[in-house]
Amino acid sequence: MKQIISSVVATLSLIALSSSVLSAENLVEVLLTDKLDEERGYCLDIAGGQGKNAPLDRGLQAHTCYHYTGGILEDQGFDETLLSEGKFYIPYFDVCMTVPSVEAGAPVNLDKCTDSDTQKFLLEDNGQLVAQADPNLCVTVSQTEKREGRGGSPVHVMRPLSLQPCDNANKAYQAWSIYKL
Repeated sequence: MKQIISSVVATLSLIALSSSVLSAENLVEVLLTDKLDEERGYCLDIAGGQGKNAPLDRGLQAHTCYHYTGGILEDQGFDETLLSEGKFYIPYFDVCMTVPSVEAGAPVNLDKCTDSDTQKFLLEDNGQLVAQADPNLCVTVSQTEKREGRGGSPVHVMRPLSLQPCDNANKAYQAWSIYKL
C-alpha cells in the first residue's frame, strides 16, 4: 500500500511540475498598442509592487512593460490559453482581472476567479478590450494621470486604468495586443 501511495504522489508531483512548466510557456503580456510616451510600451500590471511582491489589493495599472528585460514578470504574466474564454488570469497569483461594477469609471482590479460578468472581457479584432457584459465599455489607460516609478533605467512609468466608453478618438488609450516572448 505504501508503495502505491508513493507512486501516486510521485505521479501527481510530475503532473504538477509539467503543468507549471506549461503554464510558464503560455504567459503573455497584454500590451497597449500605442506606446504613448513610454518607448518600452505599457502593459497591464499589478499596481504597487514588482514581480512576486506585487500587492493584489491595489488592482491593475498600465506600467512600463518588462519584456525588455528578456522575460515576463509574475505581475504582468497572463495565461494566454484563457484569454479566448474571456478570462484575464494571472497564474502566479491565481487571480483574474475584474471590475467592481460594469459601468463607466469603474477601476480595474484583481480578485479570485469566478464566473461573474465583472470578470469577463474580450479582446476585439480592433484591439479594444471590452467588458462582455457591456461591449461599449473598454479598459482604458488614463490620458491625464501619470507617475514615474523608482526603478528601471530609464525610470518606469505608470498610468491608472478604468472602464470608459469605447471611442475611436481614444484609440491610443484603448487598443491592446498580446505580446509573447
